[in-house]
Amino acid sequence: MIPESNEIRIEVSTKCNYDCIICPREKLTRNVEIMSFELFKYILDKVNSEVSQYNTLTFPGMGEPLLDEGIEDKILYAKKQGFTVLMLTNGSLLTVDKFKRLDDMGVRSIRVSMYGDSPESYNAVHGIRNENIFKTIKKNLTEISEIKKHTKLLLTYNIVDGYNDSDVGPWTEYWSKKVDLLEVWRPHNWVDGKNYRTVEQKKMKTCGRPFKTPLQVQVDGTVNMCCFDFDGKLLLGDLRTQTLKEIFESSMFNRIADCHTSGNYEGSGLICENCDQRNEDKSGVMIYNSRFDINERLHKVSTTYTDIV
Repeated sequence: MIPESNEIRIEVSTKCNYDCIICPREKLTRNVEIMSFELFKYILDKVNSEVSQYNTLTFPGMGEPLLDEGIEDKILYAKKQGFTVLMLTNGSLLTVDKFKRLDDMGVRSIRVSMYGDSPESYNAVHGIRNENIFKTIKKNLTEISEIKKHTKLLLTYNIVDGYNDSDVGPWTEYWSKKVDLLEVWRPHNWVDGKNYRTVEQKKMKTCGRPFKTPLQVQVDGTVNMCCFDFDGKLLLGDLRTQTLKEIFESSMFNRIADCHTSGNYEGSGLICENCDQRNEDKSGVMIYNSRFDINERLHKVSTTYTDIV
């Protein structure tokens, strides 16, 4: 059973120029690398030849996609294949000229993680020491908000108490009329990577992802189950050697689907057992959304905004 979704997510980079305190990069055991254009093309061609359900491609992952010097070639190839293209970035390399090129290429949206409203708070949460980077990014994004033609600009903010919590109001006020979407969250746990959210006793049977998840392709061409599974512990298969049908008939996928159907994870060995995404009580997870009702937004993926559950 290939999960119901129109989105494929391809991680083109596990390299990153930031060391955000909410990101579990220190626990990453996968290789730090850039996906070659040849592998990217092979994966896209292979998926297209096997199924017709995917029409949206997102560049997410544990790295910064704009560190990939071949990202524009990959975008152009995806566009030629008829894909809508979305991108997630920390914004550090998103110059005005770079944005103009991406806009001209027809990238649908660029979502920027911006976790501060001053050099001090921004640097503390993003784990950098460059005193000028915040001012540069704010200046670039402000100019981008004034010149964008087709590409939507989305900003997200994660609140970390004691680091940037006092900046939320000024940040929201400044950007609310400049960009297409603002979201303010409290950080999640990356399943077992961090410990920001309490894992509640009362849990849902399923987060919905095994049944309606985007296709998650890691930088080496392997497929894992979930975007929160940063280190590929829920590894389903390998697109370099297997078909999608084989991957979603694998013993790992069937084990995951069985647990998410029954709600019984005891003895499964799956990281899903203690994942905060199954918390029944999600109040307080999202603080602000400029476009969606918060309760509705909590049941949507963060890229195409289609329903998960």
